[in-house]
Amino acid sequence: MTTALLLARAAFMQTLRSRSVIGYSMAWAGLIAATTLFSGNAMNATLTIVSFQLLIVPLVTLMLVSLQHYNNREFTELLLAQPIRRSAYYWGQWFGVSVALSFMHAIPIVGGYAIWQKYNVLLLCSSGIVLTLTFSSLAYRIAVGQPDKARGIGIALLVWLYCAMIYDAIIVVVMALLQDYPLENILLVLLALNPIDAIRVAVLLQTDTAALMGVTGAYLRAFFGTDKSLFAIAAVVTVWIGYPLVRGQRIFRIRDF
Repeated sequence: MTTALLLARAAFMQTLRSRSVIGYSMAWAGLIAATTLFSGNAMNATLTIVSFQLLIVPLVTLMLVSLQHYNNREFTELLLAQPIRRSAYYWGQWFGVSVALSFMHAIPIVGGYAIWQKYNVLLLCSSGIVLTLTFSSLAYRIAVGQPDKARGIGIALLVWLYCAMIYDAIIVVVMALLQDYPLENILLVLLALNPIDAIRVAVLLQTDTAALMGVTGAYLRAFFGTDKSLFAIAAVVTVWIGYPLVRGQRIFRIRDF
């Protein structure tokens, strides 16, 4: 087994044993149970859980990944003093933590579906995993690039505020200022600037809730069609996952510990 896989397995097991991660999974299970029991049908339950996902998963992932990286700093320095390639440690840590968080997020969804079968389990699992991978890469990039723990956590919170709240305010302002102009192309560009919105549109494109997609989602489906729209969104999300990781690796390789 390669060094990267050994480090990934160690990070995976460490994350699974974390009380914060266990509490996150249990809280998610309670939320799914409450939503499922009080929703009238499968579509309502699915959309309600997705709404919670889009807010909770990015925030929790940013915090947990950032904190784990900062708390493991002494362990990182110890390992890097050994004949271990920095790239192996970097990718092993990210992969192990990300898979563990995705696993702990998916377990309540699959378990709830096995009990009640009142929502789209595949859609919820895939959207949750993509959100986890996206924001774990952003958190890892922030933590690697910012040695100070307080500043790193602050930056992670600002990233979540932008994606979850500030972005929507920007969209409203743009639409108000440019209401006399065709906004479709501008909105498509803005869609690529927020992974939460891109994933939200991708989820709604696979449901019958066209009215909830907003102007951007409706135009995207009308212009590209559902399949091409999903491909375009997948490309956007891939960039959001890949670029922070590649950039973070470059910083980690030359960083002086």
